[in-house]
Amino acid sequence: MKRTLKNLLQNSRSINFLTSDTSTNKNWSDSISLNLLIYIISLPSIFINLVYSKLSNLFDSSYFIDFFKFIGSNLHYLIGMSLIFIFIIPDHIWSNLYAVILIALIAILYYLNKGLSKNPKLELEKLDYSLVIFFTTLFIAGLTSVFLKESLNQLIFYMATFVLISIIILEIDSEKKLYDLTKFIVLSAVLTSIYGLYQWKIVGIAVNPSLTDLTINQNLGARVFSSFGNPNVYGEFLVLSIPFFFPIILKTKKMVYKVILAISSLPVLLMLFKTGSRSAWVAFAVCIFIFVFLWNKKYIPVLIVLGLAAIPFLPSSIYNRLMTIFNPNDTSLKYRQMIMGPALVMLRDYWVTGVGLGSKTVALIYQRYKSFGLTTVAHTHNLFIQLWLEAGILSILSFIIFMFRLAKNSYIRVNKFKNSKLSLIISAALASTLGILVMGLADYVWFYNRIFLMFWINISIVLCALNLKQGQ
Repeated sequence: MKRTLKNLLQNSRSINFLTSDTSTNKNWSDSISLNLLIYIISLPSIFINLVYSKLSNLFDSSYFIDFFKFIGSNLHYLIGMSLIFIFIIPDHIWSNLYAVILIALIAILYYLNKGLSKNPKLELEKLDYSLVIFFTTLFIAGLTSVFLKESLNQLIFYMATFVLISIIILEIDSEKKLYDLTKFIVLSAVLTSIYGLYQWKIVGIAVNPSLTDLTINQNLGARVFSSFGNPNVYGEFLVLSIPFFFPIILKTKKMVYKVILAISSLPVLLMLFKTGSRSAWVAFAVCIFIFVFLWNKKYIPVLIVLGLAAIPFLPSSIYNRLMTIFNPNDTSLKYRQMIMGPALVMLRDYWVTGVGLGSKTVALIYQRYKSFGLTTVAHTHNLFIQLWLEAGILSILSFIIFMFRLAKNSYIRVNKFKNSKLSLIISAALASTLGILVMGLADYVWFYNRIFLMFWINISIVLCALNLKQGQ
């Protein structure tokens, strides 16, 4: 009986799906649709390769070609520097067009590099099929929007994001390149924290009553927003970036560098507290728990004890701010509750197809449903409801399936290569991603496009690591 049950479990497709690494899929890599897509997407690099091969005698002695080959072999550095630029530009001078232009330039350089290589075809099989399906649902939602004009700008940025993360997944083919990219993310966090310190201590920040209920947060003070224009948004960025300090610190061999990295993380952590974002604090705690769980489960009890022991030492402003989560009189909680009721009624009418990409599209339709007392509503303050309203049932389901597969495959890979550099990078990226999804229960964390980009960069780092072999 026991042997029969064991055989049934071993041969069960559902059990195998839950317990096996499905980051590579033979049906996907061998499919006619993928191979057709590879050929179509690779046409520019194939054309460049044909021209290059015909005129190889002329091009081989060209410094111009040597320069592009050099850039192509170090494209991850250009991507990293672009990320720093994207995240440190102050909000009041930022435009989403900057990111789109940078991504377009990176894409052109990537195609040139592929065209000058021996294999001009793009290895799209490295892309997770459920990721492709999800972004396809966003593409359809953008084109079928009830307010097409309002959705097009969002669609362009979303597709640019997909191009960038695809290039990251296809281009980063070594552990070193991936490790270097995480260093750029850490540097971005440090630079934004320096800017935040400048705001706080040099320029000064006025208390904004629209962001803080002053009746129950008298001692909170000004909330730092750095280059992001909003303290909650800055908190989201820090939740997505801080965990990358862990693999770098743990895998740096020289003690002096460990100390420097640890010290450089202090202003970043301070800025997280100075955002005053309760959801970011909770999300960061979730990040820490998930990272420690994946890194070494035996430290979980120690982490819990340290967390509880730290509560009496928290500054009164932070402790009181955290306790307002349970205060029924908090205006932000009441506001979210007022928004959610009409949003669910709206979802009942548009649950199949959604209304179209972008918070503006949702906000325009929401005007028909909002209750008395609500003025302008920018979004639903819930990532999952907002996504469902924008892109419909197929989008939210494909996103959930993709995230489940990502978390499962990451857990299997981390356990297989315990405490390696790759496993620590996966742990950091997955922890920050799951942490921000917890934050997404109380905030629409994709409202700000730079955070949407950062979220999917974290995803691309996980997928890169899953594609790499240990020591590659």
